[in-house]
Amino acid sequence: MVFFVCLLVAQNFGSRIPNISTRQLPEIWHAILFTGAAVTAIAGPVMIRVLFAHKVRQKSRVSQALFLTFQRRLIMVSGITPYLALAAVWNKFSEFHACGIILMALYAVYYYFPSQKRIVHDIKMFRVALP
Repeated sequence: MVFFVCLLVAQNFGSRIPNISTRQLPEIWHAILFTGAAVTAIAGPVMIRVLFAHKVRQKSRVSQALFLTFQRRLIMVSGITPYLALAAVWNKFSEFHACGIILMALYAVYYYFPSQKRIVHDIKMFRVALP
């Protein structure tokens, strides 16, 4: 994210750094990547969480392997969004689309980052069998 901020400041405030954007993508790609960012930051992780909760709803205990697979999928899907933000900044998307994608990337990284507090909460909520 620090790289994004430096890149935006350098491009927008007239620094002597050459323009790194090699080409301008058509406007339709702005909307496509914006939608992709919404899917990978919000809809995808929610769907993964709902499907996992539905899958384990009848179980009294969930195995650690199944829980780790769920966590890995959650992180992989939400981890795509910062790369979409990089593409938006790199290709000088419209301000609306670029800012929206960057905000979604910040949300995905912040919310789905595996902090101890979130992991402990999920372990309790999904009744993960601990050794």
